[in-house]
Amino acid sequence: MEIDKSEVKRYLRISGGNDDGLDSLIDELSQKALTLLCPKSILNRFSVTHEDGGIRIKGTDIVFGGNLVKSVFDGCDEIFIFAATLTLQSESLLKQCFAKSTVDGIVCDSVLTAMIESYCDEIDDSICKQVAKEGKTATRRISCGYGDFPLSCQKDILDILNAPKFLGIKLNENNMMLPNKTVTAVMGVKKRDFDTASCMESNSKNKCDCCDARCGFKRQ
Repeated sequence: MEIDKSEVKRYLRISGGNDDGLDSLIDELSQKALTLLCPKSILNRFSVTHEDGGIRIKGTDIVFGGNLVKSVFDGCDEIFIFAATLTLQSESLLKQCFAKSTVDGIVCDSVLTAMIESYCDEIDDSICKQVAKEGKTATRRISCGYGDFPLSCQKDILDILNAPKFLGIKLNENNMMLPNKTVTAVMGVKKRDFDTASCMESNSKNKCDCCDARCGFKRQ
């Protein structure tokens, strides 16, 4: 796993030229985070049915509603749900950095955000590769609170994954998670709607142009 310095700067809302002092601090805190922290995750696959309001996980009362859910998971008969966290050690590291200086704390917060996103990208890519072997494709991942995907679904996600037990994730009354650097996400699985053989035989310079899969190759 890597921590992209440009992503850290994006979270810091910094653009433009280089700042040797800032770059050095980002490098230092990134190395510290990669050395001290061991991200953890839990992942499971579920069959779903479609309802007027969204999708229902088969065999449960859990319904993910909203126009975003309906749009992203259109045509999907399965979903992957995962939770990923930098664990409580990330909270300790962040407190140490803020104790040193406000600047260190703010930069550390952005470093940790970039780190958990990078870790989620790895999970994302793994799912894409797994379903590709089945002749299927994965949708982009979405999380509670994005668009009109209700934040209240956070509890259902944590409960169905048993994330509080296995990852130590807690949810407060406002549906915010602790550790703070924790992400839950849902990805859909559906049949490919293109001819793989025709795509590979095409003269397209970029084979990604005719692929509806979402993976690390396409992002790059």
